[in-house]
Amino acid sequence: MKLFDKDAFEKRIHEIDLFRGFLILLVIFDHLMWFFNYYIFHNEQAFINWYWTSTLRFVVRQVVLIAFLFTCGLSCHLSRNNKKRGLLLLSLCLAITVVTHLLQLLPMFSNRAVCIDFNILGVICLSILLYVLCEKLSNTNLLLVTGIMMVFYFFIIISERESAGDMTYYPFKSILYVPFNPVREFHVGDYLPLFPYCIALFFGVLFARKYYPAKESLFPNRKGNWEKPICFLGRHTLFIYVAHEILFTLIFMGIGALLY
Repeated sequence: MKLFDKDAFEKRIHEIDLFRGFLILLVIFDHLMWFFNYYIFHNEQAFINWYWTSTLRFVVRQVVLIAFLFTCGLSCHLSRNNKKRGLLLLSLCLAITVVTHLLQLLPMFSNRAVCIDFNILGVICLSILLYVLCEKLSNTNLLLVTGIMMVFYFFIIISERESAGDMTYYPFKSILYVPFNPVREFHVGDYLPLFPYCIALFFGVLFARKYYPAKESLFPNRKGNWEKPICFLGRHTLFIYVAHEILFTLIFMGIGALLY
């Protein structure tokens, strides 16, 4: 990966990188609020408490997650080798699972869940691999598959409502909700279910097939220099996502240790 490829801004579809760059900025802000709250203010700062419990954050978070998977669908259409991308990301997810489970054994983390079995990276990699199975389908057949997934998600919603408060372990549901671990979601950190977000990736592919058939920008003559730093973030969202989590953890753990 060339982090500082000067020609990338000209070669790539800049509006997709721009959109993805704005999304990763929102993710960084959201995580920053969590680190401030947990390590510095300990639920005592009014604005951060409001932020975490507000309807605004709930709605924006859902929009950002769906938009991220949608842009991943755009990238799937543009990619030359989705199988390789999916398997590499799966390897990263498994590495994160192993490392965070080892961290969970440390005394400093005994009172909170830091082990990550399945988060947005897991959703993305499994969604990509699901699409690999459908990659050669026509647009009509891919739309049919997407519709079947939506119906499947509808039944998931019904199942969850009927079993609200039921703590019994169901193997089939564990695959849907926590694919790498047969425990309920509150036992792990940074959890995100596979459904409905994987469906957004398929919609992204369908959108890209229709509007980016030649894999070229829809706005080739509307690039501005102001876009370059944001597009840079958009080109390297995976690296930035992992790096900022590690960096924030080290920085705020250090600050928290000094303050308390």
